[in-house]
This record gives sequence, C-alpha cells and structure tokens, in this order.
Amino acid sequence: MSCCGNPNESQRMEKQTLCPVMKNPVNEKVAEGKGMVREYQGKKYYFCCDSCPETFEKNPTSYIE
Repeated sequence: MSCCGNPNESQRMEKQTLCPVMKNPVNEKVAEGKGMVREYQGKKYYFCCDSCPETFEKNPTSYIE
C-alpha cells in the first residue's frame, strides 16, 4: 500500500472508492482501519491520506458531487 491508499495487487479485489479531495483510489477497509473515514449527511467518505479528511471537513460541499 502506498502512502495515498492506492491498492496493491492483493487489495484490488476489495471494495474501492475515490477520495473526494484528491480523486485517488481508496480501499475502504484500509481507510477505515486508519481512521480516514468521515460521515457527512448520512454518507461515508473515504480518504487517501491523513490530510484529506481535514481538508474535506473545512468545506465538504465543494468535494461532493
């Protein structure tokens, strides 16, 4: 696993999503294990690195579609 949460070969079969801030692929299970998940308006958002949750929380509406 890279620092940005990009999946290695063994993790490609697990559920993936995109970080709403950086648009990098994120393994949901790994993000949860690292505490890089936030809930906003009843939906969970998964992040690729430590700085993304804080960035998201400052202005979540600019990162959701």
